[in-house]
Amino acid sequence: MSYNHFMTRQSSISPASRTALERDALLRARQLVDRMRALYRELESRTGAPVVMHRALAAIAAEPGIPASRLAQVLGLQRSSMSHVLKALAANQWIERRRSEADQRSVRLHVTTAGRSIVNATTGRVSGVLQRAVRELDEQQLAELDRSLRALLEYIEAPQPASRNRQG
Repeated sequence: MSYNHFMTRQSSISPASRTALERDALLRARQLVDRMRALYRELESRTGAPVVMHRALAAIAAEPGIPASRLAQVLGLQRSSMSHVLKALAANQWIERRRSEADQRSVRLHVTTAGRSIVNATTGRVSGVLQRAVRELDEQQLAELDRSLRALLEYIEAPQPASRNRQG
């Protein structure tokens, strides 16, 4: 769906009602972003580690032995980003990498005792809040949310990764 198509659709509400609806929707979106940022800051201050590490750690805890390639898919990360996250998790001794007995080329990821204590300490108020909230939605609400977020994401350009070779 193009931006022009979106802007030219017929509206069944008055312009004033549409403006109020847009304002309210933007307010709710900002509230969601602000709440998530606050929760992420709390998580980071508790553990000294960025949120992406916690997401990875939780995914590894949920699926012990997950290969790095599968974890990258689950988290929606590029291979190089996943590599940095795994190095940091290993440096904190929160995970260990084990070679598969069936295929020595394959590395499986497992949470260590220290990593498990981080998962246990952060599960609840901070970690998984958005996932639990989404699980509470009924099928219709979930379908509406998915449809609406897909539409929004079509109009918001994804940030480009910063270049490492900046001239200056």
